[in-house]
Amino acid sequence: MKKQIYFSAICIILLQSCSFLEQNNFMETKIISSSLNEKIVYKFYQTGLNDYKVDFYSVDQSGSTKLFEHDIDDSFATSETYTISENDDELIIQTKLFSEVTKIVTRNGKSIILTNR
Repeated sequence: MKKQIYFSAICIILLQSCSFLEQNNFMETKIISSSLNEKIVYKFYQTGLNDYKVDFYSVDQSGSTKLFEHDIDDSFATSETYTISENDDELIIQTKLFSEVTKIVTRNGKSIILTNR
């Protein structure tokens, strides 16, 4: 009997720790930059009652790489959070969520600049 209780407890603990059980409400997936070799995509989804998450990915022939993510609350989710512009091999993402300028270069050489200006 003790073995069954221990086995059941271990199964429950393992199932609770699995990330595939988390259900997020995807609200939007959008390609924000596209070239022959690579696409830059963001996924916007709800993680809680007033909590949201935005993930930015670089997608190419070999798979996808998460570039960065943001956790945002309801006040940012209802406003225009990002302004996106593109010049040649440079993608500029302006947002109120950053206090500093950050530059990321993808595997295919695309520069992504995150800024609050």
